[in-house]
Parts: sequence; C-alpha cells; structure tokens
Amino acid sequence: MIDRRNMEKCVYVLPNFAPPNVTEVFKILAASEHAFLPSDVYGKGGACDEVAMRLQKLFDKPAARFCVKGMIGQMAVLRAVTEFAGNNRVVVHRASHFDYDEMEAVEVLHPIQFLRAGNHHHPFTVDDLDNLGEKPAVVALELPVRRAGYRLLPFAELQKISTWCHVHDVHLHIDGARIFGVAAAYGKKFSEIAMLCDSIYCSFYKELRGLGGCGIAGSKALLDAVDVWISRMGGDLPFQFPYAISALIGMDKHLSEIPHYLGAARTIAMLINQIPGVSTSPVVPHTTGFQVHLKADRAKIEQAIKHMIEYERIWITGSVAQTAIDGVYGFDVEIGESAMALAPERWAFNMEKLMKIARG
Repeated sequence: MIDRRNMEKCVYVLPNFAPPNVTEVFKILAASEHAFLPSDVYGKGGACDEVAMRLQKLFDKPAARFCVKGMIGQMAVLRAVTEFAGNNRVVVHRASHFDYDEMEAVEVLHPIQFLRAGNHHHPFTVDDLDNLGEKPAVVALELPVRRAGYRLLPFAELQKISTWCHVHDVHLHIDGARIFGVAAAYGKKFSEIAMLCDSIYCSFYKELRGLGGCGIAGSKALLDAVDVWISRMGGDLPFQFPYAISALIGMDKHLSEIPHYLGAARTIAMLINQIPGVSTSPVVPHTTGFQVHLKADRAKIEQAIKHMIEYERIWITGSVAQTAIDGVYGFDVEIGESAMALAPERWAFNMEKLMKIARG
C-alpha cells in the first residue's frame, strides 16, 4: 500500500477520502459562520447541538446527537437496544464493516451475538430474516453494503424489511455511513428513509468530508440510553466543536452536490467499463461508490500506480487486492468533490493509461 500522504503530491485525486491540509482546515474552520457558536462542553451546546437539531429535522426523528466516533456511537445503539429487549442477538450483513473494519469490537466488548445474514456479494433480504431461525433484538441494515460493491437493496425490499421488523417487534437500525448518497440513489427524502427505521446513523467524514464523527437519531428514550454508553466507552471528549463545525460545513457544502457526485460515478463507471481489462462492480454503481477490477499482473499494476503518482501527479488508488477471480485485482472508489476536478472522460483516459503501463 502506498502511503496516503502521497496524495499531497498529486494534482488530481479520484477517491473522496484524502488526508486534509492541516493549515487549510484551520483556516476553513475559523472562517466558518459556525465558528461564532459557543463551545460545547462534553458534547453539549454549540455546534454539537446545531448538528443534532439539523439531524432531527433531516430525519424527522424525536431526538438526535453528535458523536465524535461512529464506531462508538453504533456500539452504544446496539448495546442500549439489546438491553431494552433482554435479547442479545443482532442481525448484520455477512460482509459487515463491524467484522471487517472494527476487529469484531461489538462482540468482543459487549454481550452481543451477531446473526450474520445474506452472502458476501449482495445485501440480505426479508427472506434471509425469515430463515434466521430465531428472533433478534435488532436488525442492523448497512446502506449501502460497502464490501459488496456499495450495493443497495431496492427500496421496495427496504420497505419489506421495515414491515418485517415492525410485525416481529424487532428494532430496525439503519447503519447509514453513506446515507446521504443512498437518499440520492433512491430519489427519496432523508425522512422517507428514516421513517422506515427506529434509529439511524450517519457519518460526517465520508461523503461530507468532515474531520470525523457521526450522528445518531431515534427516540428520546433510546438517545438517553445511548448517551450513557457513549460516556462509558470514552466517546465524550471535553470539547468536540472542531469535529461538529466540520460536520456543519460538510452539510452546507456537500448535501446538495451529492446527486452530482452520483451522476459522475455512474458516468465514470460506464466509461472505464469500455477499457479492455477493466470492469466495475456493480456495472452501474448503486451509489457514489463502486469497485474497480483490473485484469493484469499485480506487481505491474502496483508499479503503474506508483508511476501515475510520481510522474503524472494523479492518484487513482493506493493499492489493489486480490478478488475472487484469479489474475483480477480490485480497489474501491468513492466519488466526491475531488473527482469533480476532472471530467469523467479524463478519469477514463487516466485509467486507460494506467492499464497500458501495467501491461508494458
């Protein structure tokens, strides 16, 4: 893997995630109108309260809060709901980030047992819930499923899962790190998605390019219990306003642009699927994220990536991983503000150049 700090060398960067320039971040935070809000104290007041009020309005939920770490926020939700229910079973996707990216933290740190549903390549469905064989306390629905190519359920299937949870008295939690792009993909208001669930999580550092942190929205009783668990897990920093201000800036700047990012993602995917040896999964991205698959020698792909960074000053990816198909290597792409600096045709041209270098 190439150190992500090498992105600073590049003029153009395809993925939406890049280490920020520290000096520029401080300037942007200080220049924001939100910098005139008072400081929070342990997440209460100031920009943190403003984030919570916006989320209540966006998702049309009775209560909401800002948390500096999404992993902590979601663990707090799952712990609170399982305690309410007296049932420690939680349904997650078989390729859930809870397993892949968080080192099984939920099951290691809490008396919670995951019921893993579906397969690695597609979201689980209501049929998978019917086949569980036991009643869970929570269905945690990842929208989209990142490790399944950022795939989304059809909206009608989401409605079926919502109905199933309601009928079986099961809490539905939407694990929506990329929920803003999901709304654009479904062509729905945020509140139309949130009305289907009991609680919803969103991230501020992915699509909205904040410094970090997340939002949790749900009932007042749930949020009161979540507050307790966030404190117990060390999620209450004394002063959280830099993260909360960056979240507000991200909402101001990017929420209205996400439909354009989605359109660009689909155009870029369409164009690079025309390049020999390159394909995307899905062929038509469901959201702003998708996987790119390259058919070439791995070492040569990695040398081509380094060439593009060093000589072309273009960052397409920092690494590739083996896919299920021998001789095919892949990487994730999430399209956002940085990718918009070049037209989709230019990104396709750069991808073709990378493949030509990889093939000698």
